[in-house]
Amino acid sequence: MKKVIFIIGLLFILSCQKFLDEPIRGVQTVDNYFQTEEECEGFLMGCYKGMYQNDWWMIQFFYVLTETATDDAWLSNPTQSELDYKDFSRFQVTPSNDYLYPFWEYMYKNIFQCNLAIESYKESPVIESNPEFIRDLVAEVRFIRAYCYFELVKNFEELPLITATLSPDDLQGITKSSQDEVYSQIEADFLFASKYLPDAYEAVDLGRATKGAAWAFLSKAYLYHENWQQAKIYADSVIDHGGYALEPEFGNIWDINNRNGMESIYEIQTNYDPNYANGNSMPILTGGREDHGWYYAAPSSDLENAYLAQNDTLRLRATIIKAYNEATAETDDVGKASVYDTDGTTIAVPSFTVSRLRDSKSMRINRKFYILPEDRIPNYGHDYRNYIPKNHIVLRLAEIKLARAEAMWHMIHTVGGADFSEADIINGDIHDIRSRVNLPDIISSGDQLLLDLYQERRLELAGELKRWDEIRRAKHPSDGLPLVNRIMGSNGTFVNYNTEQNTDWWETQSPYANREPNDKGIDYSLGREWLPIPAHDAGSLK
Repeated sequence: MKKVIFIIGLLFILSCQKFLDEPIRGVQTVDNYFQTEEECEGFLMGCYKGMYQNDWWMIQFFYVLTETATDDAWLSNPTQSELDYKDFSRFQVTPSNDYLYPFWEYMYKNIFQCNLAIESYKESPVIESNPEFIRDLVAEVRFIRAYCYFELVKNFEELPLITATLSPDDLQGITKSSQDEVYSQIEADFLFASKYLPDAYEAVDLGRATKGAAWAFLSKAYLYHENWQQAKIYADSVIDHGGYALEPEFGNIWDINNRNGMESIYEIQTNYDPNYANGNSMPILTGGREDHGWYYAAPSSDLENAYLAQNDTLRLRATIIKAYNEATAETDDVGKASVYDTDGTTIAVPSFTVSRLRDSKSMRINRKFYILPEDRIPNYGHDYRNYIPKNHIVLRLAEIKLARAEAMWHMIHTVGGADFSEADIINGDIHDIRSRVNLPDIISSGDQLLLDLYQERRLELAGELKRWDEIRRAKHPSDGLPLVNRIMGSNGTFVNYNTEQNTDWWETQSPYANREPNDKGIDYSLGREWLPIPAHDAGSLK
């Protein structure tokens, strides 16, 4: 029986059928594909495309919705609050949620495409003429497959682990794998990739996975898997040998003109072409309604207060744009704000309209995705949401420094026998990160130091759509339960703040503040930090 391959264009069409049952359509045999280096490399490019997709609802919106289930952001857009969106923000996601399935579906479609590539490369005649070329392509594909599984395993407690091309019959009744089993495969794939990926590429190939990127994802995967020694080992490799450096100005990290900057380890590439949707939808998804945006995942006053508590002005201005005319809002119905430039001190836009009052919960928007007017494409807005050439930074050096600091804490307090001290954590990576934004060193120790490291991650990475993952994997040192268990729920700090302590005018007193309930997160209970497997496929799994 001849093996078949998906035509890439059909692979990405959403089907109303169960994905795991979906028949293979639009096929070619391996007799007439994967015959040349160009064909092999071209198929790889489809695997890269599958990591982020090109329309907002496929993968990108999932990260926006999960961010709304955290203390960093509100759903915000009240006109949409009665749709399936709100179930994410209130920990009420069911298997039939319409915005749960696309993320699951398109991640698995890309995994299937990666499996097909790996098997087909090994049967290609190119392996005889250029085995190193095929080996290196396999390394890239395994990097992509590991990335997709990493995104899945962070969200679903159990899931099918598929590393070969299977027929629809074979997929029926496939057994779900445990967290440990999936993480072991992720680590094996990233490890293989790290052995054969190059240190860097020429400019034309920027965005392809490098050795440093594989090391970085290995460190992060080991951190999530709580293998502290390995997390530190690969963080050391990235920091000491990866060739990356912290950006001197924090606000420059996400600037649209700073593509593949010195701090970036891996980022999704975009470009503007009016004929092709090769852009990033995030500026529109998170932008203000009066600025062509959809106004989701608006930063919370709780997040702003976290910056203010530490006098963290530079990171605050680079993360949150906030309307300031509260006193006149009831009459003018518009929230105005100043937008700071990348230096954090110069005002780039003196009177930016965040949103109209009726469309807002917090009158704040995410600065990291905001694009200054002079840097926008022609026809910037809703109809061109998928054409915006703003790269998406997936992993950067500061995050790996934070990972190393946390791993070191656990090697001191959880594992024992470390040949370094807490002072090395405070005076090393954490000093580097905080001094960049003119903040003093942390002076805590013991359990409080770990909590301060968690807070530093929050302040450094806020707005990058990672808080959902962070509060569910990081454990409180006093009880070993995930942080979300203290932040959300009937006694959660975020819930109590918003129901009893919050005095922010926009979130509590404006005429439309109650369009999104202040008790967001009250429905959380232990176990709800995991998302259910979508109903489309749940019945096909054991």
